[in-house]
Amino acid sequence: MEPQPDTWLDKRIGGAMLRTWLREKTVPVHRHTVWYYFGGMTLFLFAVQVVTGILLLLYYRPTAESAFESVQFIMAEVQFGWLIRSLHSWAANLMILALFIHMTSVYLTRAYRKPREITWISGVALLVLALGFGFSGYLLPWNKLAFFATQVGTQIVANVPVIGSFMLRFLRGGENVTGATLTRFYGFHVAVLPALTTAVLGIHLLLVQLHGMSKPSDDESNRSMPFFPNFLLRDVVGWLVALGVLAALAAIFPWELGEKADPFAPAPKGIRPEWFFMWMFQTLKIVPAHVGVFEGERVAILGFGFLLVLIAAVPLLDTNGNRQPLSRVFTTLGWVLLFYILFMTISGYLETPVFAAGPPQAKSPADLFINDIHRQRGLTCVDCHENDVRITAPKRTQIAALCARCHSDLNYMRRFNPQMRVDQFAEYQTSIHGMRGARGDENVATCTSCHSVHDIRAVRDPKSPVYPTQVASTCAACHADSKRMAPYKIPTDQYKNYRGSVHAAALIDRNDLGAPSCNDCHGNHGARPPGVDSVPAVCGQCHRQEKDLFGGSPHAKPFQDLGLAGCVVCHDNHEIKKTDDRMLSAQGEGVCATCHSDDGATPKIRTMQSSILGLRLQIDTASEILGRAERAGMEVSKPKFDLEQARAELVKARVSVHGFNPNKVMEFTRPAIDITIAAHKAADAALEEVGYRRRGLGYALIGIAIMIFALVMKIREIEGKKS
Repeated sequence: MEPQPDTWLDKRIGGAMLRTWLREKTVPVHRHTVWYYFGGMTLFLFAVQVVTGILLLLYYRPTAESAFESVQFIMAEVQFGWLIRSLHSWAANLMILALFIHMTSVYLTRAYRKPREITWISGVALLVLALGFGFSGYLLPWNKLAFFATQVGTQIVANVPVIGSFMLRFLRGGENVTGATLTRFYGFHVAVLPALTTAVLGIHLLLVQLHGMSKPSDDESNRSMPFFPNFLLRDVVGWLVALGVLAALAAIFPWELGEKADPFAPAPKGIRPEWFFMWMFQTLKIVPAHVGVFEGERVAILGFGFLLVLIAAVPLLDTNGNRQPLSRVFTTLGWVLLFYILFMTISGYLETPVFAAGPPQAKSPADLFINDIHRQRGLTCVDCHENDVRITAPKRTQIAALCARCHSDLNYMRRFNPQMRVDQFAEYQTSIHGMRGARGDENVATCTSCHSVHDIRAVRDPKSPVYPTQVASTCAACHADSKRMAPYKIPTDQYKNYRGSVHAAALIDRNDLGAPSCNDCHGNHGARPPGVDSVPAVCGQCHRQEKDLFGGSPHAKPFQDLGLAGCVVCHDNHEIKKTDDRMLSAQGEGVCATCHSDDGATPKIRTMQSSILGLRLQIDTASEILGRAERAGMEVSKPKFDLEQARAELVKARVSVHGFNPNKVMEFTRPAIDITIAAHKAADAALEEVGYRRRGLGYALIGIAIMIFALVMKIREIEGKKS
């Protein structure tokens, strides 16, 4: 066949030279050839990142005030916006996975050997840049999980010796993670990192073309295939497979948005980095606090840096033949590192502790005193024990007065805190504990019973025995001791009952410091049981609306006349259970059945119950359908927000029950039912959209499968002709 004459475009871009290069370029064929395709797959996924990222830029706003809302708008309002964002997020993860596989295969097959040293180093640089993309892009949606994960991640950087504090401020744009951090990460993600990646990627591809693809040193077959079209068509098949997997993930598991970041909210439980940083996160967990004279975390950070440099320098160190001992050492170390990364990553997701802590060791008074608040304020043993020759413990009945020498002296306490209370001892003397102690009872609680002895901590210290979450167990140390309580004929099941209450679930299990403990109802230093008449007032400290409604209800005066302790009659004492709508019933286990079985109040009870149960059923139904739509990846934050308004009205309706007026209850339930109906319709529409997406995915996968089949047949045809 005669060569075709150069066209106008060929003469200007060197078309003839390009065609010659494509005809002459070959790719080695051996048992490891399959790993070559992951390089091209990584490049393809990077291209997907570029295209989808540009489309997202059209709507994204990089400010703390509007970033979350702009992503929400992309997912809910922009045509196919949900798909573009999901493709972008999933492609990022798949690209890093493909890059890990590509780098691992190059390392274990020793394809970094001469003359490909710089090719390997540029590949390591691309891996670092890819991880930088993942870290900077994670914050851009400005959701809660990303905010706190970024806070933790950037704080780790602060442990880098010498330059750590500078790097922290450089990354955050200040001391804390704020809107400035978001803007800075946005600049890194869309400008700095793409520019660096483009330059390094260009160098990497140029070096690959100059030196070709490496083959194992023990392969002597010299078999090869033409790069064009044989290898390129196989590469395209791999790209189509990656595209099919990417489309399936994006359609079936759309990337979640989560909740908007709130810098003032407590950090959620179980904060974890993205999977590609998990092994480092788990490593930091198991490093001891100190390694010799150095901080353990700093040693670990330096270790990660040294490991990166070592990996990049492997081609310069491993210059011997395949059978040399040093080469086998590097290969073995590579396998060890690979298994370590896999093990630590899996353990992070399984929440498996790698090393268990030993049993706590008993501490001497001197060791305990190190953390004591008095020591931190400059006091010593002599300030309490008065004798530096032979220190003796004060009598139990004298401890309160001993503490009062300082804590009741206003002028003395002002040296430490101008707003410090000085009436604790006066209150204690009016308490049951104080009055019994004044009569010589050495068995009652005193200051050290609650605040500890030598390791007294500030009340706001979570390790303090009087920190809100610890108060109940501190009281239980005495009040759950049947032998100690026997002389007073006091029950010892208060803590057990409290632990099963709704209050303990909120305070201890969920760390809600607004929930009550023993001292909120019985008092602190002046602790005593509340009287029958004072129970509604005690409960009313938190439940004010219920108290006011009950005070104006038909129940208030009869309860008072009969000597019944208000709230306790329906809600119990220490074991206060979570309220249930079934309580509002004159039948079965309903609390109303205790007094009302079939009297004139029964119709009112039924009216209130049916109104509340009807609304709850509507809310539960709409919530279940919205949950299905959300699990399918639909953006349903607007109807979910509306449904929260309906739930708020349901709470108001439940509260209004204390006034025993059915009309007041229905003032809240009727408008809430209208809200739930609208939410139900939105949920149905979302489920219809899910079906549309799934059908679209099916058609797309069929199209991709047809293209793969056609390419495979074309490859066979080409290779059949040559053979």
